[in-house]
Amino acid sequence: MFSIRVAKFSDAKKIARIRVDILHLAPPGKISDAALNARSAKQRETFWRRRFQQARGLIFVIESDDIVGFCDLVPARDKDIDPKTVDEIAAVYVISEYWRMGAGKALCYHVLADARKRGCQALTLWVLASNSNAMRFFESLGFIRDGAIKVETASDGSNLQKIRYRVKFNRPDQT
Repeated sequence: MFSIRVAKFSDAKKIARIRVDILHLAPPGKISDAALNARSAKQRETFWRRRFQQARGLIFVIESDDIVGFCDLVPARDKDIDPKTVDEIAAVYVISEYWRMGAGKALCYHVLADARKRGCQALTLWVLASNSNAMRFFESLGFIRDGAIKVETASDGSNLQKIRYRVKFNRPDQT
């Protein structure tokens, strides 16, 4: 039903469209109108084209007949984590028509397997503290809160509290 592959530069437009469409599905009050209006598909496409040119980490896409989601995997960006041994899921989004159909889980399981195969010791990601659905989803995949919390300022000046999650991999010599 689904296939997963490493994204190509030519996928930037579709990835941008998915990201913008998902933003507009947020419940009223979660993302300000100013923040929504500041994120056009063209701006996001430019962002993703630059992201591909950086050649840092991997971007995966999941397809049915077309791209239905993506995951951006980068070396860990937090100062308290070694980016040589830990990767970070910087973004993971699936179009709403494929929610609760296994696309998100398939994509994340693929990313987890890839990171482990490449020798990562762990994966981290940040979740908005107000996004209980995302927290439950990542917890179902084995991620746990690691105690780190940060507050970021959104484009409209509001503060967004985020919680860091982590999943650790057993070393091959461990059972």
